[in-house]
Amino acid sequence: MTWKRVNDMPVFEAYLEGFHEISVLSSKNYAPEELEQFTVKGENETLLLTLIEKKRIDDVMKYTLHFNGYIFLNKSYHVHDHRGQKTELFSGEIVRTELFDELFYYDGDDLGFTYDKEKTIFKAWTPVAKSVDLILISQDGEETVRPFSYQNEGVWQVVVEGDLDGQAYLLEAYVNGRKNRFNDPYAIASAANGRHNYVVDIEKFHQMENKRPFSGKTPCDAFIYEASIRDFTMDDTIGAKYPGKFLGVIETGLKSTLGTKAGFDYLKDLGLTHVQLLPFYDFEGVDETKPEKKYNWGYNPSQYNVPEGSFSTDPDDPYARINEMRKMIDTLHGENLGVVMDVVYNHVYDSRTFSLGKMVPGYAYRTDHNGVLTNASGCGNDLATDHKMIRKFIVDSVLFWTDVHKVDGFRFDLMGLIDTTTMHVVRQKLESRHPQGLLYGEGWQMSTRLPARRMAHMNNPRLLYNIGFFNDMTRDYIKGATFNIRDKGFTMGSTDHLGTVARIIRAKTHKEGAIKYPGQSINYVECHDNHTFHDKTGVALKEKSAPHHHKVQKLATAMVVLMQGVPFIHMGQEFYRSKKGVENSYKSPDSINKVTWYRAGKHQTDIEDLKRLIAIRKEHDLFRLKTPYDIDTKTHVRFKESGSILYELKDEAFHLVVIFKNNQQEETFTFDEAFDIIYNSEHKHEDKTVDTLTLEDISTTILRLESGKKR
Repeated sequence: MTWKRVNDMPVFEAYLEGFHEISVLSSKNYAPEELEQFTVKGENETLLLTLIEKKRIDDVMKYTLHFNGYIFLNKSYHVHDHRGQKTELFSGEIVRTELFDELFYYDGDDLGFTYDKEKTIFKAWTPVAKSVDLILISQDGEETVRPFSYQNEGVWQVVVEGDLDGQAYLLEAYVNGRKNRFNDPYAIASAANGRHNYVVDIEKFHQMENKRPFSGKTPCDAFIYEASIRDFTMDDTIGAKYPGKFLGVIETGLKSTLGTKAGFDYLKDLGLTHVQLLPFYDFEGVDETKPEKKYNWGYNPSQYNVPEGSFSTDPDDPYARINEMRKMIDTLHGENLGVVMDVVYNHVYDSRTFSLGKMVPGYAYRTDHNGVLTNASGCGNDLATDHKMIRKFIVDSVLFWTDVHKVDGFRFDLMGLIDTTTMHVVRQKLESRHPQGLLYGEGWQMSTRLPARRMAHMNNPRLLYNIGFFNDMTRDYIKGATFNIRDKGFTMGSTDHLGTVARIIRAKTHKEGAIKYPGQSINYVECHDNHTFHDKTGVALKEKSAPHHHKVQKLATAMVVLMQGVPFIHMGQEFYRSKKGVENSYKSPDSINKVTWYRAGKHQTDIEDLKRLIAIRKEHDLFRLKTPYDIDTKTHVRFKESGSILYELKDEAFHLVVIFKNNQQEETFTFDEAFDIIYNSEHKHEDKTVDTLTLEDISTTILRLESGKKR
């Protein structure tokens, strides 16, 4: 604790803890009996403080005091002792009280700036500030200060006449004894590295011509492909004009050294419905003016509603980063690809610099019973999503990206640290704007001060049916345990958990949790986190050859595509992407993280097989069943002694049999009727009609019989 000094002697500090409670902290240099009489004085009123309790905490004496009256949080007050010494009254625990949340909740949709050519209205929410200023910054760096006036519900406002398009600005507020300067938390445009924000005219944004492409009835109709804007085109062998940029994602004509399609031309041919992009809001960890110097995935939120500058050709031009991003989204829409945005609303990069933390100290983050920031996220802070104005900020941010930039879905990082009410509000608001919008996240149950029943994790049955979760059981039982690189799952030959694998295929996992509908199960075996599948097989199956590794991985990818739920593929999984054994590459260099397009050229047959599987999934509703009842009545899973799986699907139109063979034993499969083989990963049996089939190797086979068709 830093003590203020009067005549070079430390004096007490005072904090408003509730609407009728103040705490005073004094150093051990003062005799306690001399500090038991206090008053609090404002402009026009003096309130007597009554001592309720005093106790020593280490070298500090804490006095808990009660008062009758009302303290206006936007006004200055001082606490005086009987000798005339005084200290400014700071906001303390009061900002975390239920009444504070009720009194100062603002439901308007105009925080930040509202621009037109005649004037711009700025609004900021900070109930505890004593003054707020708008700092207008000219091109040569000169500053003009325009004071805000307090309105109500914690909102301050200033109106600036004239056309402010392109005007640089910052906010400054006097809070708890000091002036803090910061970015506007509701800013939508920024200079490089967040030096300041800009007023911009939405009418000058790139006009998005293409409609949202996804019209699926449920998330089961989606096929999600995770990619990184930077990784996508950083391979210098493809000759991208805009490597690592928004524009690089949609650059055409790129080819691998083997002459095969790379980048955008490759992506749009796969048959996907959605591309999930690693964070592309403004994040820390990369110098936007020198992005080649450092790498970061982007899970370091800085300005939530501003596009990341390192992905722009000119990070100092506010319109460049916005319009290049919008052109990327619009072009992807034109190729029938929705855009899912990876978002991080569970923590911020730096709790000391995040705007909402400065504007209302103590409000933005969760704390323990001692007032210390919690750290369930592992990033030094956890956003207090259950506080109404933090919840509102999250909802407003999601709707901004949805309404203004036409984002088609959101993947929530560490969603288990966000409360269920917030996720319910996000889902309901998103559905009213974009009914086909996807919403899913990491549903891990994590320790936090809120009860587990209030958190958005996959074990909480209180969640809405249309919020999805990454299904770690799919990952760990199909591939093998993520945090034990030597562990072998079903595709690596294990027969230890066949019953669990059967439930996974039919989206029957987490019976007591939130995953009750297949559309809630995001099925994956690889993502940006942890080892790639290729790198895991290199350790877990090190005694086997590379072709064997590829068969195993190809089987796992096929299972993700064909099982019930929502398929999710990591960029390059289909051509055995490697990160050279690095498990957590969040800040590893481009040499580790970039997509190596030579690999795609080398594995064209396997890529074509993935395309065929995606097409088969789209062709047959049986692979995209919507309800548990449909799965119960239309699917069945059984096993051979070897562990090979027969996955049967049947409705009034088709009878399908999928064989997932995870071993190299010769096996014969006999059927009551003759089926057409429409897919075989070994390309040995396709286009045949059989009632008996012999398979010898790790593979996926799909057989089809049209219902009522006589053989």
